[in-house]
Amino acid sequence: MATLRQKIGSMFSIDWNNEGGTVSGGGVDAVDQTGKRRVASGQVRSLDDEIPDRKRKKVAITSRNVARNFETAAWMIRKHLDFVALHSFKMSTGIESFDRDVEGFVEWWSRPENFTVDGRHSMQKSIRLAELGRCSVGDHFFMKLGSGRVQSLEGDRVKTPDSYRRSGAGDFDKERTFNGVETTADGRPKRYAIHGRNRGGGLDFSKWAQARNVISHGFFDRVDQIRGFSPVVASLNRFQDTYEGFDYAHARAKVAQLFGIVFTRDVEEQGFGKRTGEDTSGDGTNDRYSTSLGTKNWLLDMNPGEDAKFLENKTPAPEFQAFSAMMIKVALKSLDLPYSFFDEAVGNFFGNKAALTLYLQSCRDKRSDVQQLLRRLTLWRLRLAIEDGDIVLPRSVETFDDVKFKYIPAGVPWFDPRDVRGDVDAIKGALTTRTEVRAARFGDDWEENVAKQLAKEEKIIEELGISVTMETPPVDPNEERDIEKETDPRSKSVVDVDPD
Repeated sequence: MATLRQKIGSMFSIDWNNEGGTVSGGGVDAVDQTGKRRVASGQVRSLDDEIPDRKRKKVAITSRNVARNFETAAWMIRKHLDFVALHSFKMSTGIESFDRDVEGFVEWWSRPENFTVDGRHSMQKSIRLAELGRCSVGDHFFMKLGSGRVQSLEGDRVKTPDSYRRSGAGDFDKERTFNGVETTADGRPKRYAIHGRNRGGGLDFSKWAQARNVISHGFFDRVDQIRGFSPVVASLNRFQDTYEGFDYAHARAKVAQLFGIVFTRDVEEQGFGKRTGEDTSGDGTNDRYSTSLGTKNWLLDMNPGEDAKFLENKTPAPEFQAFSAMMIKVALKSLDLPYSFFDEAVGNFFGNKAALTLYLQSCRDKRSDVQQLLRRLTLWRLRLAIEDGDIVLPRSVETFDDVKFKYIPAGVPWFDPRDVRGDVDAIKGALTTRTEVRAARFGDDWEENVAKQLAKEEKIIEELGISVTMETPPVDPNEERDIEKETDPRSKSVVDVDPD
């Protein structure tokens, strides 16, 4: 006789002991065809073959439309850019005069008229747009020009030339061309097929650009991947469905407002409802009650046994609101954003602080990609400046590799006094430095932005002979205790957290 476990297993197609399989060591539910779910089939191909130009075009159109029309999707990408895209330049060779000259040159080169060929965007804005491009399309390109400027290219402008419109494209190796990138036998990019936009919304082949003159910035998750692919694509369905759900719920709420008030009266022989006792029309029949729901205040003078109430549709329903919030939570995970960023009332101080810490950890790899992009652009431009004589290398700098610099990502300022005390304690305990704290909190250099400025201020104070008191009052333990009492908006209960 079959056991209860076997009966349940047969109902749900569960092979507990892999009795029907032949795989050594047990079955794999994710890939074994058991009837419980659809199992993926087909060949394992490169991502560039799985997502050719036509699909990349659809992704570009869909992602841009979603970000253009749905506030939450646009906010998600902007918030990602705030944490990832912004960096500041800092020389670190230790030669003060040389470092100052190079930093001044980079500041000049970063201006819109000196950075992009069209003179529209500064380096900082161009990097932000490049990060936006790889979030929307998958990748973004910068083409280096002999003038020291760059041409910024959105990802969909690099595609394989159409066979029926290849005038000027020439011959290329179709077997080694992936979505507009012709590669060598070992997969290294050889040249890029650059296209220009026409007024009809299409793309026309412009030229082949050598790979040494093109810098690519994209999301890469596979080793043999040639073109970038954005993780935001995974959230597009969620955002589109939520956006439509919001519209439907809003329309339903509007319809619900069309129904205003319900009257209930006793039934008499004369018909439904009592009479007013007045005959204003002169037809020999007393009038029924009449109520005008105008813009002014109004009053119902009801008789015993009568009732009046408003229709309530409870739109949108709490279940719809909870489901929409869940869909937004899932969609935000495509860029690792915590839900507390979207809804600041969710959770308490410690939960939100933990979410921020974990998110900053996830930003490291994304920031590293941006820093690599900035480094490649800067090295190229500094080489041109040295060749043109705009920058003179000091004798102590023997090779170009000795030109040391770094890009510091935007910092996250303190938003609680305990953060400040924690940083101070870490400095006292030799666990960090002032330079690291300043970079983490403000995204700049402590020596240049704090130490030198403090020295100037102290000198001015001494010259003027004025007295400045910089003492802070002691911390009230009761006040600090009150800060740690957080209210959970979902349960409306106070959570008292023990600081120890």
